[in-house]
Amino acid sequence: MISTKTLRSLTVGAVMTVAAAAAHALPTFTVNPNTNGLATQGTPFTADAMTGVSSARISYTGTSGGVYSYTGVGYIDYTAFSLNDSGISAAITRDNFDYGIYATFTQTFSCGSVLAPGVSCAVTSITLNLWGDAGNDNIYNKATVGSNASVTTVGTQVLLGTVTQVLAGAAGIDALGGAFQNVNTNFILTAAGQLFFTSPDPFYQFAFSAFNNTSQGLTCNGNTNVSTGGAANGCAGEFTAIAINNESGITDFNNIPEPASLAIFGAGLMGLVALRRRKS
Repeated sequence: MISTKTLRSLTVGAVMTVAAAAAHALPTFTVNPNTNGLATQGTPFTADAMTGVSSARISYTGTSGGVYSYTGVGYIDYTAFSLNDSGISAAITRDNFDYGIYATFTQTFSCGSVLAPGVSCAVTSITLNLWGDAGNDNIYNKATVGSNASVTTVGTQVLLGTVTQVLAGAAGIDALGGAFQNVNTNFILTAAGQLFFTSPDPFYQFAFSAFNNTSQGLTCNGNTNVSTGGAANGCAGEFTAIAINNESGITDFNNIPEPASLAIFGAGLMGLVALRRRKS
């Protein structure tokens, strides 16, 4: 039987596997920023990833059969494109100058116990839209424990792609109190997205995203009294809402599922089954 301690060890090992996999060459794609009214001064370029920052509010939604359910609502602000781990000049991409690239999403999670430091959960569903913000003038509102992260849009917004299905994914709070997520999803370009992401054609079928931050990027509505076992950020004791801010990460693409994400998902499922049996 797999204990909670063993599950945590599996999660840490899986995250290390993801980090190692990220060092390998990623499939490349071509972007033409001078489309859809987004830019006029850019140059078509080759990249292998988009990097950015994310904010989301995770809220507890209920328990059934020993499984704890949560919903996350947030955004990703993609601030740059990269190739071989090096950022591509904004003079070429025009990202974060003439236009912005961002995603809005809603996710659900299933956890084997109450979400807390050291707990990993399976990502069970996701709805995500990838947008182009002509003018790069949107306002990004970070999550609080009382309100979801959101984007106040200004001017023209161009829908570039959608995500509707989770193939594999794990997320949670690591033993040191930082949030993490690694998710493997489908990816579908819109007609406008096909003008922006010009190759390969057809474009990649899958998207892989990995984001994380430190405990300073979290705020929870739990015990904040350190003298009674609480934590300064409120992520101690019983809490039902977590605001995740300053979470940085990467999204890349491929035509085959990512083995590291599948490994994490498998470890998470094994842990959930073990914890449910243990509770029984």
